[in-house]
Amino acid sequence: MKFPVIRESYFLNVVILLVSLFVSWFGLLFGIAHLIEGIFGNDPNPDIPLIQSIMGWIIVIGLCVVGVIFLLIAIASIKGIIYKIKKKQS
Repeated sequence: MKFPVIRESYFLNVVILLVSLFVSWFGLLFGIAHLIEGIFGNDPNPDIPLIQSIMGWIIVIGLCVVGVIFLLIAIASIKGIIYKIKKKQS
């Protein structure tokens, strides 16, 4: 299976790239930061119920997954821009 390429205009590819990079940055930054804090946290709070702790882990993992998905979309947009440049040169 080949990696997808977004074959749209330059303007649309740049807009997709900027939005995807921002969402990816936000998701990965906060997801990984909270994931590290949850794993290596020094002060576990016994007052937090187990169900809320599980919900927190699901949200953190979800943020990481969203960040990776939008990073892949950004890469597809970059490949689309490169595809347009190569098509224009030939």
